[in-house]
This record gives sequence, C-alpha cells and structure tokens, in this order.
Amino acid sequence: MFGPGRLLPFVLLIAAAVIYGGLFSLNKIAAEGGLPPIAYAFWQSALAGLILLGVSVLRGTPPGSGWPHLRAYLVIGALAIGLPISLLTYVAPNLPAALVTLVLALAPPATYLFGLLVRIERFRVLGMLGVVAGFVGVVLIVGPTEALPSGEMAGWFLLSLLAPLMFAGSNIAAAVLRPPALTSTAMASGVLLGSAGILLVAMAATGQTYWFADFPTAGDWAVIGAVAVNCAFVVMFLEIIRLAGPVFFAQFNYLAVVAGIGWGWAVFGETLPGIVWLAFLIMVVGVLLTSIKPRPTSPAQR
Repeated sequence: MFGPGRLLPFVLLIAAAVIYGGLFSLNKIAAEGGLPPIAYAFWQSALAGLILLGVSVLRGTPPGSGWPHLRAYLVIGALAIGLPISLLTYVAPNLPAALVTLVLALAPPATYLFGLLVRIERFRVLGMLGVVAGFVGVVLIVGPTEALPSGEMAGWFLLSLLAPLMFAGSNIAAAVLRPPALTSTAMASGVLLGSAGILLVAMAATGQTYWFADFPTAGDWAVIGAVAVNCAFVVMFLEIIRLAGPVFFAQFNYLAVVAGIGWGWAVFGETLPGIVWLAFLIMVVGVLLTSIKPRPTSPAQR
C-alpha cells in the first residue's frame, strides 16, 4: 500500500500533467492572436515569477541570490520554460495543438540518456529499448502522410523535437543544480525570473516586443492563462523532482500528452488519426521501459 508520503508524488504528477496539457492550446491561441513567441514566453515567465516571489517573501522564504542560486535559475529557467515555450509557440500555428503535445512523450527517454551522461543513472538494456521505442514513435508520425496532412508539417514537427531535449535537460538540471534548503515555491520564482531575464535579452535582440495595448485580446487571455499554468506547474515540477527524482518526473510527459490531446479536442475540436495513437502507445511503452529499475540487492543476496 502507498503511504501518504509515497502517494504525494503520484498525485502531483497527475495534477501537473492536466494543468500543463492546457498550455499547448494556450500557445496556439497566443500564436494565432499575433503575439511574438519570445514576448509571449517572457510575459508568462515574468508575471508568474513575480507572483511566486511575492508568495515566497510573504512566507519568509525568499529565493537565494548567490551564484549557485543564480546559475540554477538561469539554466533551469532557460531549458524548462524560456527556450522550449518560445519554440513551441513558434511552431504552434503550423501543427495541430494535439500533435505538438505529442513531442512531450520523447522527454522521458531523453532524460534517461542525459542521466547516463551525468552519471545519475545506470546503463540498463530496458532503458535503451525505451529510447529506441521513442524514436520509433517519431518515425511513425513523420513518415506517413496520414499523420501529417501536408509534407510541410514534417519539417515543423522535426523542429518541435528540440523541445523535449530541452525539457529533459531541465529535469536533470533541476536535480543536479538545485541549491539545498530552498523551498519549491522560492525555487520556482527564481527559475521563472531567470527565464524572464534570458528572454528579455532575446526579446531586445530580436525586436519581438509586445505590450498589452488593446487589452483584453484573445492573445492577452492566453498570457494570463499561461501565467496561471506556470505558477502551479513549476512549483509542482520542482517538488516532484525533490521527492522522487528526475526520471520519475519524466513520466509526467506522457500523461501531459493525453491531457494536451484532451485540451486540443475541447478547445479546437481536434482529432488525431490512428497512426498517431499507435505512435503514442509505442512511446508510452518506451517510457515504461525507461522507468523499470532492478531492485537493489541486499548483502545476503550478493
């Protein structure tokens, strides 16, 4: 039986997936509303970060400001929010929201590979089979024209695959770089503001500025929705990794795929062909394979 302490990560995982799945539909609304991708990512990071900063200060647990803290905020913020959200908003008008959501299923095997590189994971045959299953799923989607109605979509889908690599990097960075004795709310505020800092520079360099001149537009409401999603999700993301580790958290991604497809159906009336569901099932198998770990042997069993 699961005790309360062991059950909490699973509850947080499901809640985080349902909340985050809606972000892909919000991204599409923002893109169709004409918001520049970098500006859209900046505003959701900055506003959510300021809200959580206020909460952490009121609780008497403000984020730290030393170099280890700043490094963690900038690296995790860039990989978890700033860069991938900008990218996914950029590709959103060219792909169904449900299909863009599907790229999340590649983050778990990518997290396992990155975990091997930084030596927080051990090599396992099942883990490598999981990685292969993830790539098979991608091939099934990119190959048949049934999955991608137009040939132009293949390039957009391949570009979107950079996002799960960034998400996987953020999972590992959150486990390796997180300073000790810092609450998840305080850490989340630092991560979001770190993302905003990087995006502010990118926004100035590219000229992708935006101000809420005609508030409220559909794009403005998408920003507000994304702020709410980030306030809840980033705290959950850091808390799950603190409680159960990055590879466990990576399973969130295939739950978020289901949630994202559900949001895409509810908001846009989108449906997906059977080949995409087959690819998704293969990706889920890959996630399960990368999650299976041998039980540690006791000294008497050695």
